[in-house]
Amino acid sequence: MTRSTASSIAPLKGRASRAGRLAFHLLAVAAMASCGGSHQSEPDALALEDLPMAATPNALVDYGPGPGKPSAEQATGERRAALAVGPQAITVPTGPADAHLKGVFGEAFSWPLIPLHTILLPDGRVLSYGSKPDGNQGALLHYAVWDPSLGTGAESKLLLSNTTGTDIFCAGQALLPNGNVLLVGGDRIVNGKRNYANNDVNLFTPADNQLTKQAQSMAYQRWYATLITTPTGEQAVIGGRIDRLYEGDAQTPPTDDTYASTPEVFSTAAGWRTLTGATNDWAYGSKVQAWNYPRAWWAPQGKVLIFTPKGEFFGLDLTGNGSVAKVPGVLPTGAYNLPAAMYQPGKILSVRADAKAVVVDINQDPPVVTPTAPLSADRRFGNATILADGKVWANGGSSTGNDLVGARYDSETWDPATGSWTTAAIATKPRLYHSVSMLMPDGTVLTGAGGAPGPVVNMNAEIYFPPYLYKTDGTGKSAARPVIETAPSAGTWGQSVAVAMADKKAVSRVTLVRFGAVTHAFSNEQRFTDLSFTQKGKNLQVTLPASGHVAPPGFYMLFAINSSGVPSVAKIVRVGPA
Repeated sequence: MTRSTASSIAPLKGRASRAGRLAFHLLAVAAMASCGGSHQSEPDALALEDLPMAATPNALVDYGPGPGKPSAEQATGERRAALAVGPQAITVPTGPADAHLKGVFGEAFSWPLIPLHTILLPDGRVLSYGSKPDGNQGALLHYAVWDPSLGTGAESKLLLSNTTGTDIFCAGQALLPNGNVLLVGGDRIVNGKRNYANNDVNLFTPADNQLTKQAQSMAYQRWYATLITTPTGEQAVIGGRIDRLYEGDAQTPPTDDTYASTPEVFSTAAGWRTLTGATNDWAYGSKVQAWNYPRAWWAPQGKVLIFTPKGEFFGLDLTGNGSVAKVPGVLPTGAYNLPAAMYQPGKILSVRADAKAVVVDINQDPPVVTPTAPLSADRRFGNATILADGKVWANGGSSTGNDLVGARYDSETWDPATGSWTTAAIATKPRLYHSVSMLMPDGTVLTGAGGAPGPVVNMNAEIYFPPYLYKTDGTGKSAARPVIETAPSAGTWGQSVAVAMADKKAVSRVTLVRFGAVTHAFSNEQRFTDLSFTQKGKNLQVTLPASGHVAPPGFYMLFAINSSGVPSVAKIVRVGPA
């Protein structure tokens, strides 16, 4: 099936003039970059990709050692190979005396493209895509897979050919309960201009590294859509833009901004259905950037709960033709480029504008919003990652937008037990727009990307080694880790499963963290829960989450944590129905 070339599906009602909207957006971007003032009002039409590359002139391409050179001088395979580290195991590096308090960043290493989309695969590898091998925007021809077991050198990464005919740049993504990756929508060129949407559906299969276009497309083109896994294993698809605002020129006719404000649902068994009864511009459509990778989660009440940048809640019911309604409650003003993370079942840390943070309890209906300690600074385009012990680590971003003026190289960690933030390690690379951060099965965090457009095109990644991997004696040496000898590869909700440790030392916690699928400052699928267990010698009996409302079907990392707070390397467990 060929992709749709229609330039409009769902016209936006009440549009402002194209020229006026474009002028407002450019002025707003300039104001944010120059003065770093309040972010209470956000442009609601364009994304940064819509701006010409001249908006970030002479962006440097950085393959790892940095600071990089203009791409014309450095975009060669030979240069990348020369900068790559040879094959070696990823080990915890010795850090400074405060490594047990702040953690440590490893040395940056090169990547064959900008990994601005990353998905953890069931075999521990990482699927990534988002740019050309020279760092320019576009995923029409390539995607990449990294195998951490092979280290960080060139041998560990495969640059693969995308033959689907779909540019998956800025697609929606999710790891399905069967282990395949669903990719929806992405980029499309109209009249020589990028950043329009397509309605293609593609499937990545880890078994053969193949990306395959599916016969059935979505009803709507989507660029920047969010996917949410339901307890039945379906995928609710919300948000995304259809057409971008473009005022036209002597050679190119103008186009209007239109948005996919009607959700769809995908089932591996039944295909696609459209929720015609749930169209809404304020929840995930044209209003105030609601369409821009909507922040949404499956809630225990049996619906999708959406947090909008404006600070409103909406509940989406997927039954029948669907319905959506505003939910009582108010959040502080947010933004499309700020992260959030479900750090406990039904409890979400939401980073809002001007360094504010709140805890939202969606176990209650309506949700209960409680302020928590603010971050050290605003982190536009930064990420929030749930660690193996349930703390939330925030890194990257900038207090002044997608520029280096207010770039945050430092990081910080939020503790749910105290509601406070502590300073963490300092990175060597700015992680701004299109950067990612994702927990890995060894308890480390993969951080990377940023760019397309600049100010730095980061064809690289860094690994963050959290404090729990270090001895507390100030030597900066790695701590001895508990070892899970055996664990089941799959389990059903509520099941008690046998986990065998390598020795009889006490285990203080067993935690479960859902796999990440990260892009644009958001990993909506990440979830954390403590599991109840009993221990007898080396043997643990661990009880899995009670239902798909707490743990939607899919793949999880199971960590055993010792009395010193040090986690094991995780065992991968697929949790779902019998």
